Amino acid sequence: MKQKFVNSSINFITKYQECNDLKLKRLKYGLEGIYSLVVKISVVILISIFTQTLIETLLFIFFYAGIRTFSFGWHANSNIACWITTILIYNVLLYFIINLNYPNYIGYIILGISLISMLLWAPADTPKRPLIRKKQRLKSKILSIIVLLLYTIIYMTINSNPLKSIILYALLVQTILINPITYKITNTRFNNYKYYKKKTE
Repeated sequence: MKQKFVNSSINFITKYQECNDLKLKRLKYGLEGIYSLVVKISVVILISIFTQTLIETLLFIFFYAGIRTFSFGWHANSNIACWITTILIYNVLLYFIINLNYPNYIGYIILGISLISMLLWAPADTPKRPLIRKKQRLKSKILSIIVLLLYTIIYMTINSNPLKSIILYALLVQTILINPITYKITNTRFNNYKYYKKKTE
């Protein structure tokens, strides 16, 4: 099904636009990513409906996407591992997190750890998507910190404990996924931009 979607999309695009081999490879990679994302999110939402956590799941997707978009982070090395990680993060752990009671100071500790992590390691690239340009890395780091600060303001001004938990959980997950220890445990190369020749900034 995925290959059919990718091939038909490429055939449609190439009818109206000329593409060299490099552009076709990038296009194929992007389309495969879109397909996988839509399928996984659809399954996640279906599970959340079954567990009656649809609103919480949608909120988590929103907040998590906001911070991950700029700080990037670890990706699973296989499709099976990606599925397991996705269901675990978006459904299983979230189900327990939203019902968890914790002292208020724990929330501020997580916010502090997240800020330090973003300063130290964001953005964390992958072997498949190295962030080669220095300006791009700096921009992503600044945007990651801005998003985190916005989340902190929201956390400090709202009274909804479930929403607070979702914000903290999104930051905690992303903090783990940009940590060099996570890369080492999963045998994934960290700071991949260092392995490429310098390009014009």
